Amino acid sequence: MNAARRWVLVACHFVCPLLFFTNLTRNPYVTQIALLHAGVALALAAWAYSESGRAEGWRLPRVPVALPLALFTTAWAASWLRGYFGHAEFFRPAVVAEGARAAVFLLVICLGTFVVASVVAAQDDGSSDVPLGAWVAFTLVWGLLWTSFPQARTRLASRPEDFWGLIWDPYGALLWVLGLAGAGWLTRRGRVVDFLHLAFCTGFLASAYGVLQYFNIEVVWPNVLNPYGGRAVSTFGNPNFLSSYNVVLMPIVLALFAEERQAGRRTAYALVFLTLEAALLATLTRSSWLGALAGCGVLLASARLRSRALEEPRPLGLLIGAAVAMALLWPSSSISTGYTPTVVGRLTEMKTFLARDGFYSPLHQRVLIWTCAWLMGSEAPLLGKGGGLFELFYPFYQGHLLHEIPFFHGMRTHANNSHNEILEIFSQTGILGLGAFIAVWVFFFWAVRKWSQARPGRDPLWLGAAAGCAGMLVDNMLNVSLHFAVPAFLFWWAAGTVMGRGAREGTGFWEWKAPPGLRRAAAAGLILAAASAVWLQVRFWNREAFYFAGFKQAKQGNLPAAVRDLERSRSWGPREVNALYELGNTYARSQRPADAAASYREALNANAGYDEIFFNLATVYNGQLGRPAEALPYYETAWAVNPLSSDILNNLSAAYLRDPAKNVDRALGLLQEGVKIFPDNPNHWNNLGYALTLSKRWDEAQAAYERALQIDPEMAQAERNLTLLSSQSGRPRAPLLSVLADLRSLDAAVARRDFSDRTLSLAAAVARRAPGLAKIRFLNGSLLLTRGRPLEAVPELEAAVAKDGGRAAGRINLAKAYAALGRLLEAEAQLRRVLAAEPGNAAALQALRELGFSR
Repeated sequence: MNAARRWVLVACHFVCPLLFFTNLTRNPYVTQIALLHAGVALALAAWAYSESGRAEGWRLPRVPVALPLALFTTAWAASWLRGYFGHAEFFRPAVVAEGARAAVFLLVICLGTFVVASVVAAQDDGSSDVPLGAWVAFTLVWGLLWTSFPQARTRLASRPEDFWGLIWDPYGALLWVLGLAGAGWLTRRGRVVDFLHLAFCTGFLASAYGVLQYFNIEVVWPNVLNPYGGRAVSTFGNPNFLSSYNVVLMPIVLALFAEERQAGRRTAYALVFLTLEAALLATLTRSSWLGALAGCGVLLASARLRSRALEEPRPLGLLIGAAVAMALLWPSSSISTGYTPTVVGRLTEMKTFLARDGFYSPLHQRVLIWTCAWLMGSEAPLLGKGGGLFELFYPFYQGHLLHEIPFFHGMRTHANNSHNEILEIFSQTGILGLGAFIAVWVFFFWAVRKWSQARPGRDPLWLGAAAGCAGMLVDNMLNVSLHFAVPAFLFWWAAGTVMGRGAREGTGFWEWKAPPGLRRAAAAGLILAAASAVWLQVRFWNREAFYFAGFKQAKQGNLPAAVRDLERSRSWGPREVNALYELGNTYARSQRPADAAASYREALNANAGYDEIFFNLATVYNGQLGRPAEALPYYETAWAVNPLSSDILNNLSAAYLRDPAKNVDRALGLLQEGVKIFPDNPNHWNNLGYALTLSKRWDEAQAAYERALQIDPEMAQAERNLTLLSSQSGRPRAPLLSVLADLRSLDAAVARRDFSDRTLSLAAAVARRAPGLAKIRFLNGSLLLTRGRPLEAVPELEAAVAKDGGRAAGRINLAKAYAALGRLLEAEAQLRRVLAAEPGNAAALQALRELGFSR
């Protein structure tokens, strides 16, 4: 292996999983993604350059999965073409943008990593001796040096766009130089075993850091990172990425432990395995727990490892016992005071939630995603919706289900992937793509089974890598980590290692003995493609960094600086939906509506699956630009995607009612669905009443206006509409109007603290006439409580709370009534409900103290 390729691979394995910044890009793993794509592309270029100089021609290992991989790639491309030509012109720019992003990932991170790893595995000397003591010393010393970083670092950045100041730190740079030098020296032979031990080093450091985070100990940044409610993210930025990375590594480490005969080396592997497991538990990722069990369980299929375990059962038994005990005794996270389950609690919570609520959001949200994925694939069974287009089209399928099935209203999400690899592939590439994908892994494990009887089967590293691949595939039956750079890189590296080492011992090499000029031209083409990929990552990183700088400027209210940074983000390209959407928002806030509309349209060209973009574009057309006719279809699309937005419903219904002669039927249908989704929103009931009035459906219109006023008795517009209804329809005046007049008199009396018998009688009379009004039930109950009649006050206040549970005053007064009757536990429960919604509510805190309860 030439030096250039080795150093690039060292960076891929060592730097990419560990280097992250918390204030530089929106997602901390953006830098990892850019570096990893560039690194793999450069490794491919270095390999092509070295192969072009070989007199006997290019050599590639003959791997059994080559044909299925080629077929899958072909099916993926065909499905993307079907997606491009099979959809309306409006979607095609977004199809190009999303498809290109996914294609780069497929070609570089997946296939590129597989090729590089298989070549390394096939062409190294096949030895597996490593200076384990040196690896242990390097890992511990380099990791401990980072504990001094908080004291040694300098703070140079003063502006969001000062990227150098955000990145550069002399002490940190020194540590990275030392780390690269040490990793480079330890991997100087460039063998598969060296790179996998480098991955062990990386996994151990990331895992130890993640466990410290879980227990509220931060050794790098000023504050503990807690973006996922107590789940460890380590350097990966997402707990699911760290967990899947460890799923691949754990079977490899376990196989090496089982094979090792020296006590010191065996102890080192045991400590690595337990640290990886601890981080896996700290991520609270159940799919990865299942994947790790499956991957480690696959090792039982190896007769060699079984016999080795029987020779010395004590060490393996102790390790398994320690691993089981750790899982059973693993405590809750110390980061958060909210949702912090134990491992056992995480495993049993589904039963608890289902019994209590009738649904379990993590499960049923996945059911929603899986249903959408199935619908996508079944729409075009042969080729699917299109390679790389799941995220683009998912919201439209979800929107349909949300309109039709109210049960799913609490599960709405913007899914990037399907959380099931089978449905992921089927939804995008159909039966052809899924068949090729399944064939890849059938051929893969068929070859593993065959080679396990030969020389590769005597190599624990090879067996562990094959088991790690199996574990990752099981994990991704409920996870998405195969579609993110760092865990996907390690997975495909392990797969390439298995196939390359097996080919070296079995199927041999394929040689391309074309004329030297043609081979040099092919190498030049691959090098040029790699250079293009590297430049693409440079653009990608700058785009993300300037986007986040502009986002921060906008949040600080510095709109000119935000526009400048976001325009620079756009100039770097390629199109990215979040950056362009934020630019549109900033233009709109800067009173530049034409520019805002153009930016929103660009955002839709990047990804047309966000209801927020459709809504904001419609609002700019409707309001700032005065072009309501152009706004209407965008409002309609936003509603189709997201029927859970009250703002969309309000604006779309107003747009329909602007031209009632043409759109009253559509307005009625919209609002009748809307009041089912938002039954406590008076504006929607008022708009429905107006639409029903236009249709001369007088009874229904009166009922709608009355419902609006029951929710908000002070809604003047609904009261005016209800008053006008009698003259428009020739009907008697609605009785509720006189109730509202008496209610205003009652309000005036209470405001001047008139709690006389006359006021109490008025309240009782109004409550009898309008028992559906939460306000009058509250006033009547409160007056009864004031007059020392808590027994009569309780049913009135209970009715008020039942109708308007969000009003703190109702619960506080109900608590006081309970307390007066000696029902102290019920009083406490009401006050704690108030404090759960309003932790600083002074009246509730005072009432709680008066009852003798602590906060």
